[in-house]
Amino acid sequence: MNAYIDCFSGASGNMFLGALLDVGVPETLFKDTIATLGLEDVHIEVTKVMKHGIAARHVVVHHPEQHVHRHLQDVVEIIEGANLEPTVGRRAIQVFRRLAVAEAKAHGTTVEEVHFHEVGAIDAIVDVVCTVAGFYHLRVESVRSSPVHLGTGFIEVAHGTMPVPVPATMNLLTGVPTYSRGVVGELVTPTGAALLTELAGSYGALPAGRLLKVGYGAGTKDLPIPNLLRLVLLEPVPSGKTLWDMDEIAVLECNIDDHNPELVPPLTQGLLDRGALDVYVQNAIMKGGRAGLTLTVLCHPDDQDALATVIFRETTTLGIRLDRRRRYVLPREIVPVKVADEDVRVKVGKLGEQTVTVAPEYRDCHQVAQKTGLPIKEVYDQAKMAARQTLHLDNGTAQAV
Repeated sequence: MNAYIDCFSGASGNMFLGALLDVGVPETLFKDTIATLGLEDVHIEVTKVMKHGIAARHVVVHHPEQHVHRHLQDVVEIIEGANLEPTVGRRAIQVFRRLAVAEAKAHGTTVEEVHFHEVGAIDAIVDVVCTVAGFYHLRVESVRSSPVHLGTGFIEVAHGTMPVPVPATMNLLTGVPTYSRGVVGELVTPTGAALLTELAGSYGALPAGRLLKVGYGAGTKDLPIPNLLRLVLLEPVPSGKTLWDMDEIAVLECNIDDHNPELVPPLTQGLLDRGALDVYVQNAIMKGGRAGLTLTVLCHPDDQDALATVIFRETTTLGIRLDRRRRYVLPREIVPVKVADEDVRVKVGKLGEQTVTVAPEYRDCHQVAQKTGLPIKEVYDQAKMAARQTLHLDNGTAQAV
């Protein structure tokens, strides 16, 4: 099966444990793993909790108070000395290596010399090893994660007062899609970030598949949002059988009541040239009965800041609404054809094995029409016919010009 980690409220070690238990990993697996590690007087307490009306599992690791600052090698020796599945042991050590590299970079020391402090404590060892053992128990073949919600503010740690996310967490999440909605508190811990980046092979929207189970692991704090990590187990779609993909787009929108209509075409074209997936403008009646425009821009989340900058620079708006939407996307390909000896690209969409969309690129058709003097509708029709013949979708003998 495949797994999807939904980090709408960040991630921590105990949230991973709770989510794994909630999808059916037996509690005895964690207890046996702790015993195998040789950790004396250590046990977990599992409770069922509610977070904003959502039932979840909350896990607390109980252990004697310690004042030990472990190095990486100390943690490696504990794991290597346990009777773990070889795959589990290797993966758990790799998680701690990630932590060591991130901590060393954050504090200006070496991997060998770094003190783990909080993440070297017994509960971190339990969180990491039991999480890896849980995924191994489920026989998960592929893990995908959502973009990661980061918190903000400051926290007190062994090194002193630090900004949230702490530097080690930021180092671990380099290259990972993230966002923040201003929730005050540490949503992503270094342990959670290390587990996430070790386990997840990709990031984005929920992949296609048959949903099998959903589990929720609770964080300790009560937040304005559900403080939960959601784990989704999926039966993957057999290779070649995917009917569509899913991805996430950003929607930027604003109302304008004092924009010169003559400047709308260059505005929309400029946004498209800078990476917008689509741009459209609608008439609107604003407050006071004034006529205005509603500008909507669809884009990939990575492009939203750059496009928002364009909107602020090129319009008079003082605010832009932002939303994230998931969308179904047909697998597609581009088929190049000739019309009047000029190149036209044709978009082809497939639903499974069936071709359902054959659409010439408007801008190509417009350029060919201007260059040849042909009506644009004729260029469009000829390009579509040529593409259908190339794809053997028609039995006719019509030829492209």
